[in-house]
Amino acid sequence: MIFNGIMFKFELNIEVMKFIIIGILCSLLVLSCKTEPKKGKTEVIKEEVKVKKPLSALAERLYVNYTAEPQTQFQKDENALIDYAVDNEIDVTRTATGLYYAIEKEGVGPNYIHGQPCKAHYSGYFLDGKVFDSSYNKGKPLFFSVGQMNAAWNEALKLMNTGTKAKLLIPSKLAYGERGFPGYVAPNTPLIFDLEILPLEE
Repeated sequence: MIFNGIMFKFELNIEVMKFIIIGILCSLLVLSCKTEPKKGKTEVIKEEVKVKKPLSALAERLYVNYTAEPQTQFQKDENALIDYAVDNEIDVTRTATGLYYAIEKEGVGPNYIHGQPCKAHYSGYFLDGKVFDSSYNKGKPLFFSVGQMNAAWNEALKLMNTGTKAKLLIPSKLAYGERGFPGYVAPNTPLIFDLEILPLEE
């Protein structure tokens, strides 16, 4: 009888343990199936771009075009240009091609058109601030016609008129692309240009 009683208690303990183990497994299963609450777009952007403080109105606007996991060269360039604009608080506008520009001083007269002669001072530099070419440093402006320059310049000039001062943030495909500019710009390099349109007669 004592032996039977011990066996009964042993079997009872096994059954209790089974229920406990099953309960633990069920709890773990339920917890593993739970998903985190969906985050708003701004929260996701903050995590992806590692923003440590609330986004400014400029950042909110620009990060709409930010790619969390860039795959193409254009996406990488655009991310870098957006970060540059946000970090330097440059209130840029994006065109359909992915050119970013900021008009720092409005000019006068009609906007430039394709083939029109133009005279400009400029500085071209990398995102780290290193200048690779500058008419200011050479001491004389550049003469050219709209359409003869890189794609970004040709597009931007049609948004400008004489006297305009602007900053261009250019993805590599609108600058010197995969070939680069030997001796000056490496392949697939996004660029910054400060551009000042001068009267032809000066």
